[in-house]
Amino acid sequence: MLPLGALMLAASVSCWAQSGASQDTTLETVVVKEKLEEAQGKDALQTKKTTIGKGTQDIRDIPQSISVITEKLIDDVKLDTLKEALHYSAGITFSATENGTDQDIRLRGFPVATTGDLLIDGMRDPSQYDRDTFNLDRIEVMRGSASMLFGRGSTGGVINQVTKKPMLADQSDVMGTIGSDGYIRGTGDFNIRTGEETALRLNAMYTKADNRGANIDKYGLAPSYSWGLGTRDEFTVGLFYLNVDNVPPAGIRYLGGTVPAVKPGNFYGTASDYLEGEASYASAAWKHRLGDGGELHTQLRSGVFDRAQWGTAVGFGTTNGAPTTTANLSDATILTRAGLAARKDRYRGTYLQSDYSNTFNWFGLRHDLLAGLDASHETANRFQSNGLVGTNYNKGNTSVGTPDDGRMLSASPIYRPSSNYAANTFGLYLQDLVQVAPSWKLLGGVRYDNFRGNFEQLSYAAGVGGALTGTARTSLSASPWSYRAGVLFQPSRTQSYHLSYGTSFNTSADTYQYVTPQNANTPPEKSRNIELGAKLDWLDGKLSTRGAIFRTEKYNERTTDSDFAGSA
Repeated sequence: MLPLGALMLAASVSCWAQSGASQDTTLETVVVKEKLEEAQGKDALQTKKTTIGKGTQDIRDIPQSISVITEKLIDDVKLDTLKEALHYSAGITFSATENGTDQDIRLRGFPVATTGDLLIDGMRDPSQYDRDTFNLDRIEVMRGSASMLFGRGSTGGVINQVTKKPMLADQSDVMGTIGSDGYIRGTGDFNIRTGEETALRLNAMYTKADNRGANIDKYGLAPSYSWGLGTRDEFTVGLFYLNVDNVPPAGIRYLGGTVPAVKPGNFYGTASDYLEGEASYASAAWKHRLGDGGELHTQLRSGVFDRAQWGTAVGFGTTNGAPTTTANLSDATILTRAGLAARKDRYRGTYLQSDYSNTFNWFGLRHDLLAGLDASHETANRFQSNGLVGTNYNKGNTSVGTPDDGRMLSASPIYRPSSNYAANTFGLYLQDLVQVAPSWKLLGGVRYDNFRGNFEQLSYAAGVGGALTGTARTSLSASPWSYRAGVLFQPSRTQSYHLSYGTSFNTSADTYQYVTPQNANTPPEKSRNIELGAKLDWLDGKLSTRGAIFRTEKYNERTTDSDFAGSA
C-alpha cells in the first residue's frame, strides 16, 4: 500500500494530465503528516475498537480483559463454528456435552450457553443451537462480571457475536473448502451498493461432511438491507436462517479411569442418530446521531429456535466373558450401544434494546456517558420421549475395530410436552467514564433489573400414551441491582493498566426450568469479580499483549443437599 502522500501525488498527477495549461507552474511544497487509518476486521488480525461495552469504545478504555476474534482470523484459519473460533481466546474451556447440550462453553470456569451470556450484536442469544460463523464480522469476548451492562448471567463474562452489516461499497467474496472425510463448505458474502445512502448484503453458507459417521449437513442464509448510511439516521433490517441436520458424535467412555487407546475420531453411534435444529430471526436497528455528537442506537430482534436430539451412549462390554480393561482392549473388544433419552426444545425470544452514548465536559472534566434500557420476552417449551414408533428398536452392539458400521434404526421417538417456561425482563443502566487527569480515568456504573418468570411441569400416567394427570406451576420474581467500578492508568498510547470491580447475578430460571417448586423461591445467586490487568502494545501496535490477575467469588450459591435431593 502506498503512503498517503504518494496517493495524493498520484491524484494530482492525474489532474495535471487532464489539464490543458501550456505553461509550467511551480507550487509550494506541501507536507502531509497523518497516519493511515488502521485496518480493521477483514483487513487485520487485531482491532483497537470493540462494541461489547455498549457502544463503540477503545479496548484500552474498558477495565476488563477483552479479546476480539476478527473476520480475517476466522477466514484465514477457516473457523466454521463459534466453538472452533473460541479456541483462539484465553479463558475459554469446554465441558462434556452431556444431556443434549452441545454448546457447553465456559468462560473463566462458568457456563455461558445456559445463562444467557452469549450475545448477538449486544443482545441475548440464549438458546442451544449450532452457531456458525458465516454471518459474523467478529467475535468479542469480555471476561469478568458484567451484569451492570447485560443483566442476569455473565459471572465469568460474555461472548458477543457481531453480525455483518451492509456498507457503501460493492464487494463480493466467495470461498470454498474441500477436506478429508467428505468435507465440503462454501460461503458467499455479497455487498451491493444500491444508492448513495443504501446498500444490500447477503451472506450464505452450505456445509456437508461424512466425518467418519458423525455427519454434518447444514446451510444458512442472512440477507440485510440498510438505508441512510452515513447520515443522521441509519436504519438496518435483516433476516437470519440456519438449518442443521447432523449426526452427533457418540464419543467413548473412560476405561479404568483413563482415556482408552481408541482413535478419538471413531464413530460408534448409529446412522439414525440425529441432531436437528433450525434458528430463524428477524432484526431491525435504528442509529440516530444527535447534533451534539451523541448517538442513540435502538435494536429489536425476534426469533424462534427449534432443536431435537437422539443419540447413543457407548460403553465397554465383556469379551469372552471377561470385563474390558486397558490390558485386554483390542479391535475385537465389544462395545454396547444404549439409547440416550430423546429430547426436543423450542425457544422463542423477543428483545428490545436502546443505548445512548455521548461525551460531555462537566466541571472541567471529560465524561464519556453511557445509558440505556432493555426489555425481553422469552419462552421455552420442552418435549420428552414417550416411547418409540417403528419396527426396529435395537441399536445392537459393535466392536472397537468396526467404527461407523452403518447400523440404522427404523424407529423414532414419540414426543409429548414436558414443561413450559415464560419470562419477562426489564433493565435500566447508567455508566460514566471520567478523565480525572491526563493519564487517569475513573469508571462507575449501576443497573436495575426486574425479572418475572413462570414455569409449569406436566405429569402423565404411566405407559406409552399416558394421559395428562397434572400441571405443577411455579413463579419467580427478582429485582436486583448490579454495579461496576474501575480505575484506568494510561501513561502512554501503548500502555493501559486497570483495576476493576463488578457484580453479577443468576436467577433460578437461567436454564429455563426450575428443578422443583422449592427452587423457584430461592433468591438469585450473586457474584463479584476483582481484576488487576494490563494492555500493552509493541512494535508500533503490530504486537499486543494482555494480562490479568483476578478473583471471582460466587455467594448465595444454590446447592443440592444429598439428604433431601428430592425436595431441595
